[in-house]
Amino acid sequence: MTNLLREWKSQFQGYSRNILLFFWFNFVWNLGLGMFGLVYNLYVKSLGYEQTTVGSIVGMTSLAAAIILIPAGMMNDRLGPKRVITFGLVFTIVALTVRSLFEAEGGMLISSFFGGMALAVVSATILPFMANNSAPQQRVHLFSFNMALVMIANVVGIALGGVLCDFFQFIIGLEEILSLRFTLLIGVAIAALGIIPIALFEKTEVEIQQPKESLGIVHSWRVHKTSLQVIAIFCLLGLLSAIGGGMIVPYLNVYFEDRFEASKSAIGIVVALGQGATAIAFLIGPMIVKRFGEVKSVVYLQLCSIPFLLLTAFSANFYLSSGGYLFRQALMNAANPFYNSVKMSYVHRSLRGLASSSGEAVFNLGWFLAAPVSTGLVFRHGPYYGYAYAFCITAVVYTVISYLFYFFFGKNRFKPVEDSQ
Repeated sequence: MTNLLREWKSQFQGYSRNILLFFWFNFVWNLGLGMFGLVYNLYVKSLGYEQTTVGSIVGMTSLAAAIILIPAGMMNDRLGPKRVITFGLVFTIVALTVRSLFEAEGGMLISSFFGGMALAVVSATILPFMANNSAPQQRVHLFSFNMALVMIANVVGIALGGVLCDFFQFIIGLEEILSLRFTLLIGVAIAALGIIPIALFEKTEVEIQQPKESLGIVHSWRVHKTSLQVIAIFCLLGLLSAIGGGMIVPYLNVYFEDRFEASKSAIGIVVALGQGATAIAFLIGPMIVKRFGEVKSVVYLQLCSIPFLLLTAFSANFYLSSGGYLFRQALMNAANPFYNSVKMSYVHRSLRGLASSSGEAVFNLGWFLAAPVSTGLVFRHGPYYGYAYAFCITAVVYTVISYLFYFFFGKNRFKPVEDSQ
């Protein structure tokens, strides 16, 4: 434990001012989004809409992100993250506020579409920003800590969201819809605080020296052929991951309510514990990388999560299902920092925005494709077998992803391009 703390202390001493400001931004941003994400599906259900409407909203958000992410990544490569992330944050806050107030289905779908676009613009800047403000040897720790910070923020936001909903409804005496709406607006206000650290970002030497001219398609392929091949592979893996995750992840809060009739506070606590377990896994993750390497660590963690995914799928006991969820959440998501570190190491600096945004674009496209399948299974087969089928599909897809990731990056088919930049 002492060595672990000493290692993390050494890493923090090497981080730039921009990275420290970014941590501040990411904490308040994800705290607010965590509150909003937990409550919004419950808000839609409280308005009397069916599960299929929830699926349509999730799908609309994901489709919007898929459309805008690649242009957003190219904007990030050309304009720099400060301007792009500021633009995205302001429009996200406006869109989330509108989503919190609309009750008509058409209005919710339209605002979800534009909100998905704005949120995607913010997310497209995150990986390139961290990569451009760090050295290669810092990235496993940096990506791990950032994701741990996101999980901790989500823990606080999700738990606070569930408690506030019940507080407004059962203690203050508000109607359910109003209690959910007030909680949503509080989450939006917290997320808006992220504009403060963003305003303090400084341009890096990389951004100042970055050439503004763009290469033609043929020339770009000739110069960055390997990077573009890696981007294509990660797009494939991202699409498969999205199809698997999109079957279950957006509906976990509704899953606990439908199958076990759990209270909103209980749902908030379970989901928050899942985020907390993942945060701990992120902090321990660099030790796993030291032993197995980045590629094998991704594969091992993803495969180990599958038995717990199946436990959640078939358990009729709330506590067993919750336990399976906690371990699956921690193991599967703990692989993400290493996954992202591999991506940034194998892609040229000038294409990092494209690499990040294209991966997220296909990820959101996968969620859009998976949303009607998952909600259709629950609608047709009920809250037990419907969710069980969805979880099983996810388990199969995650197994395929693990094999493909090892096939492409565990056999030295590509080499990192960092040294040539």
